[in-house]
Amino acid sequence: MASRLTGEEFIYTFKSEITDLQLDGYEKLQERMNHAAMAFEGYLGQDLSFTPCLSSNGFSCTARVTFTSLELCLAWLDSTERRQILNEAETILDYKYYSMLEPHSFDQWLDSRRGMPTPVWKINLLVWLALYPSVMILIVIGDGSLGRLPLPLNMLISNAITVAITGWWLVPWLSRRYENWLKTNSRRLDLIYTTSVFGFLLLFMLFFSSFFEA
Repeated sequence: MASRLTGEEFIYTFKSEITDLQLDGYEKLQERMNHAAMAFEGYLGQDLSFTPCLSSNGFSCTARVTFTSLELCLAWLDSTERRQILNEAETILDYKYYSMLEPHSFDQWLDSRRGMPTPVWKINLLVWLALYPSVMILIVIGDGSLGRLPLPLNMLISNAITVAITGWWLVPWLSRRYENWLKTNSRRLDLIYTTSVFGFLLLFMLFFSSFFEA
């Protein structure tokens, strides 16, 4: 797992105190946990370690699970699949989990998020979404005014208007609406928000096509 880490991951640690008789059941439990977590987005794996407890003749067991983001880790921690496995295990093995954050994991994750640049392709999609309707509206309403000007002058004025509208208003407004998408690496959210952008562009195209077909 270490070879896949990039510094943006989130690590959560589970600790358990078990007896010698519970060791086999604990290992089977973690195997079930690992198998179930593989179905969740962002799961990178788990690391297990065992430290003998001389005072109790048992083991202090540590399981560290790693996800690509805090949000995806929380989705696993709150899942019904995990809760069901835990309920069954605590009944059969007669012990309770307690958990803790990996030291510095949250701070490191936050630092990595602050320094994470927004992918250029996402910005370009939002610019496209803002620019297309702006240009089309200007063409429709400016046909009787700007359309009569020489083409170089027409384009100079039109570009100044569209750049002002998109740069000072539309793109910042869209960035706020798509903020969650711009700040995440989730493939699921990438698919949802990218589809919405292309969906709006398609609707705009159909809408403006009606003006030129009329």
